[in-house]
Amino acid sequence: MTAKTVLFWRHGQTDFNVEGRFQGQTDVPLNDTGRRQAEEAARLLSGLSPELIVASDLSRAAETAEKLARIVGVETVHDARLREAAFGEWEGSIRAEVAETWPDELAEWVSGADVAPPGGESRSESGQRVAAAVTDIVDTATVDTIVIVAHGAVLRGAAEILLGLTGTGRIGVLGNCGHGEFGCSERGWVLRSWGTTLR
Repeated sequence: MTAKTVLFWRHGQTDFNVEGRFQGQTDVPLNDTGRRQAEEAARLLSGLSPELIVASDLSRAAETAEKLARIVGVETVHDARLREAAFGEWEGSIRAEVAETWPDELAEWVSGADVAPPGGESRSESGQRVAAAVTDIVDTATVDTIVIVAHGAVLRGAAEILLGLTGTGRIGVLGNCGHGEFGCSERGWVLRSWGTTLR
């Protein structure tokens, strides 16, 4: 494998982000702030001349990716494997609402335990899903610079797995439209930067 640059880029802000609601795989669109964030971040990332853009098929990630795709003249590839972690019955609710019905389950989840919300995925399940998708995308790509556009929880989980830090919580969640940059070669994955975010 030749050395590649791989960017992890989180989608822009949504109303659910502002309200503190579990989004998961609910298809929540960007809000006006999120669209502005995506446009500004796309201008910055275009300087890296990405040749392949692969995005979650959820609209908040797909629309974020499209801002960059239009600038660099690359068609976005949509991949359902890059969707956010499924939060099951918690989706659409804020933590206080979840705590009314599932206080013990929420407390265990908040503690960092690798448990799944009712009807959802655990951190390890969603992280492994996305890490496997990213590995497949990178291994089969014939270009040098790749942008993965997805979601906060799964980008963090996948990053930890790819760096051999599984389940440590040693990497923070990217802010809306934040990005991280990796180098990937036959020697493995190297984190070059993480958490670059436009305010």
